Amino acid sequence: MSRSVLLFSLFPMLAACAQPAPLPLDQGLARVNLESSTRGSLQAYRLDGELLHKLRFPDLTPGPHRLQMRYRFEVPGASSGMGERLSGSHWRRCILALDADFTAGEHYRISAWRLGWRAHARLENAAGEQLARAQVLRCGPGV
Repeated sequence: MSRSVLLFSLFPMLAACAQPAPLPLDQGLARVNLESSTRGSLQAYRLDGELLHKLRFPDLTPGPHRLQMRYRFEVPGASSGMGERLSGSHWRRCILALDADFTAGEHYRISAWRLGWRAHARLENAAGEQLARAQVLRCGPGV
């Protein structure tokens, strides 16, 4: 197969992965962006108890909200004291929740990371100030 044919066959698949740029924020709403460390993915799960079928949260009305996220991350395999690898990597999936009061016209970020087998996340404002820490509701294998 020639190189140009291969490139043209890959283009539709790559284009399908691209997400459209978000619309400008309505000044009467607040926006929450999700980000996670490498080897992990953070997705919206529930907003005020309602199940979401999207990867990100919709723009929020001002006031208090409870956000729940799914965080799937890789935990490297264990090793013996002699440097041998005992097992391969493992995936975990955790449900995280945080409660916060959101202000209209503001941008927020929820960032997630792992420390060993434990998931952590926090909510920050646009200036990078921590506003809330997420609590882990449950975790399990994340195939």
